[in-house]
Amino acid sequence: MRPHGNAQINARAPRALGICQRCQFMYNLDVLQWQWDWKQGPRLFNLRIKVCPTCLDTPQENGRTITLPPDPVPVAYPLPEDYVGADNPLSPLGFNTADNFLPLPPQTQNIGNMTLNAGIDAAFNGVTNKRAELCAALAVSNSSFQNTVGKNWAADKTGTLLTLPSTVPAQTHVVSSFTLTAPNDRPFLNAATPATGFHLDGSANGATWTTIFSSTTAGSVGETIPANTTSGAAFQYHRVAMAGDGISQIAIAQLVLNVSDGAPNDI
Repeated sequence: MRPHGNAQINARAPRALGICQRCQFMYNLDVLQWQWDWKQGPRLFNLRIKVCPTCLDTPQENGRTITLPPDPVPVAYPLPEDYVGADNPLSPLGFNTADNFLPLPPQTQNIGNMTLNAGIDAAFNGVTNKRAELCAALAVSNSSFQNTVGKNWAADKTGTLLTLPSTVPAQTHVVSSFTLTAPNDRPFLNAATPATGFHLDGSANGATWTTIFSSTTAGSVGETIPANTTSGAAFQYHRVAMAGDGISQIAIAQLVLNVSDGAPNDI
């Protein structure tokens, strides 16, 4: 008699033989079972292979489509907590935390004369790593400290004055620190001698400016300058003014102004 592996042979009750399509051992054909599995759908799918009891796998649940239960029936007259008001009461900047993911802060007006390339708003969009063409820039820098980007805290991005509760003080703020970032493909001033001066200014009217902090850039590509101020004076307007040479392009990738008025910062 030929070898019959794991099959049972009975001359009086013959049964067909078959080979397991996984382990290749011989069994009685009626012992082999179809292998089923989940195939990214709501039902089991026949893989069209027959296997022995040892090789038979449990269908893998990871391939099964998840059926979500129906949403619960909503309650009548719900009374959820006002999380915006609770987490950020009477923000002096008129800031709503629901606006966290907007590309441009709606609560303040961006000011300055570096309007070319992506414009002034590009210096406040939260993206530091970008080329000069995506920054606030001037194709030809102004001489001296006449290349600026900044904020008017008392107006929204359209220039309209903010309407605030009477309990909120006037829109003047103390900038405790700031960070200035250059484009990732050139220094702030794209000149043969790229190092240049800059300062942070404050103003009550947008016309007369007081220097709060001054320093000089290193002149490197993608330079990041963090700085702490020592002035406790509050201003409605703040700006960074960079010195140009009247010839070369100048650009700012990002300006972050950190407000500290003795209460938790709002920006």
